[in-house]
Amino acid sequence: MSSKSVDHSNEKGFHAGNPPKNEDALTDRYIENSWERCRDRYKISQHADVKFVSLTDSEFKERREPLEKLLSDSIGVFDKIRTLSKNSGYTVLITNEEGVAVKSFAESSVGHDLVAKGLRQGTLWSESIVGTNGVGTCLTECSPVTVYAEEHYGNNLQSFSCSAAPLISPDGTPFGAIDASTFANGNRLGQALALNMVCETADEIEALVFKDAYHNQRVVSFSVSPVVSITKALVAVNDSGTIVAATTPILLTLGCRDRYEIVGKKFQDVFNLSFEQLEAAGSGSVEHYMQVMGKPYKFHANFLQNNAYQIQSHQPRTATAKPLEVDSNLPVNTPLILAAGKEPTLLKQATRCQRIINKGISILLQGETGTGKEVWARALHNSSDRADKPFITLNCAAIPESLIESELFGYGAGTFTGGLKAGKMGKIQASDGGTLFLDEIGDMPLELQASLLRVLAESEIIPLGEHEPVGVSLNVICATHRDLKEYVARGEFREDLYYRIGGFQVTLPSLRQRSDQPVIIDKVLQALCLDEGEVDQVEIHPEAMDVLSQYSWPGNIRQLKNVLQYALCMKEGDMIRLDDLPDEVFSSEALLQKEHEDVNTVPPLRVLSIASDSGRLSEKEQLESILEQHRWVVTRAAKAMGVSRSTLHRKIKKYGLLSEDQLSEQ
Repeated sequence: MSSKSVDHSNEKGFHAGNPPKNEDALTDRYIENSWERCRDRYKISQHADVKFVSLTDSEFKERREPLEKLLSDSIGVFDKIRTLSKNSGYTVLITNEEGVAVKSFAESSVGHDLVAKGLRQGTLWSESIVGTNGVGTCLTECSPVTVYAEEHYGNNLQSFSCSAAPLISPDGTPFGAIDASTFANGNRLGQALALNMVCETADEIEALVFKDAYHNQRVVSFSVSPVVSITKALVAVNDSGTIVAATTPILLTLGCRDRYEIVGKKFQDVFNLSFEQLEAAGSGSVEHYMQVMGKPYKFHANFLQNNAYQIQSHQPRTATAKPLEVDSNLPVNTPLILAAGKEPTLLKQATRCQRIINKGISILLQGETGTGKEVWARALHNSSDRADKPFITLNCAAIPESLIESELFGYGAGTFTGGLKAGKMGKIQASDGGTLFLDEIGDMPLELQASLLRVLAESEIIPLGEHEPVGVSLNVICATHRDLKEYVARGEFREDLYYRIGGFQVTLPSLRQRSDQPVIIDKVLQALCLDEGEVDQVEIHPEAMDVLSQYSWPGNIRQLKNVLQYALCMKEGDMIRLDDLPDEVFSSEALLQKEHEDVNTVPPLRVLSIASDSGRLSEKEQLESILEQHRWVVTRAAKAMGVSRSTLHRKIKKYGLLSEDQLSEQ
């Protein structure tokens, strides 16, 4: 059959409202599913142009910011895909999980033409917006895919050929995609090279993210040759020899359809290989054979060199404030004790939890948003007999009501249009033998509360679309920031479920209520320095620590992390000072009162510059004095005060000190 006749048949199928067929059955299924979603779910008009969505500068910056570190760390990986872009006439897009192109490479004349057609940074490629396309369909199916010519749903996209692969996070969910697009010429089979290239690049990026996420665990790499320097088939293993995570390439090698086929199992049981064998190899690798899908498979395995155990051997730095006295009879360095810090009430709770954690008593964690409920839940899990089994989380407030049931219970094959063909294992079944952490349980719909209560009572589930129950060994930890007793009184939470999940209740104090604030601040700083690769020891100046300790912390530990991340970016040298702290921490009434009462102390310029409008600190006079000292040059005055120019302008306008056209910016 000639290429012309093939084109006619594809055109006929398109005008009939069906996607064109190709030789790849798997891709054909993806395209068919996507067209069905476009027509039935997204209600996108057929035989019409789709509209491109371009984000504003502020919207784009907001979407790109979470991926900045990744884009920086992956420069070496992107160099290869840039070569493809330059030499083969492709435009390469890196997107976030929404399909927003946060980075692009277009270094050829063809690439420039593609950019002019809309394939550029700052555009949105969600399938629900622009129909079937490489990025959007790849993210929806969570699988590599090529969308060629008439396979695109929109008329104005059918001159393109797009090959995309998902970027997978350690928990198996996509956090973005990488796409290589060009003009559709010749036939679809010619796009195999582009698809292979984006898949290879995605695997390398996944390995980078994985190694960063599990830098404090033992990471084992697998390769077909002892001389391979870059490996992407990785598993992370904890001290007890349990696999806690795995990358996509090793799952594909083993023929696993789901991460939990190996995650939560003993490394030696899965690979028939012991830590002693790997350790004996030193910096070399171990040649090993195992059966994979009934066939012998030879591979080379070795521990990746990381600083996890060197880090553990370091002594923690002394906090600025003297640690509180702790009962010497308490156990030390257990996950629960470490999570409690030096707070006496939490240490007491930790010892109680340690006694009941393996007794089948349900635990309910209560506390404000950001107080570390998930950290405490992980500590409970790691302190239990189930520590070597999966720890599965579900935030009931972060998932639409229509999806919570399928997330919890899973579903069978063919249950949903557009669902996974083989069905999907739910969170409850995935946590079998381990721990299921239900965060924000107070936001769970009432009708689903009844189903959860039955599961807790009977220890079995029935996946959606199935008829046979599946037995599960359950250990559920729940958490909420809501007053569940009040919700029960209002009829918004089942009373029987409340007593079922609240066998023992732990109230986590807010950060402002904790007596060990300096210890917590220093602990969080150490963790951030470790994550961001700070080589030198970073300390907090006593004046800055005093400000941080006096602040009310409405966002608790989560807000503290953000403040310290900002300070690490602003600092010069190895000391965080007052000027390195963001404006928000100087608004504490307690701090202002303290400075006002201490008449022998002159408040720092930074405190004066952004103090609340109490009038007690003569802010107007201070502003006038500083501006006069710097001849009313805003840039210099703002630098001296440690604030931004925009903040200083607001204060000048507030007190009517000078008309804006009389100020100098330089």
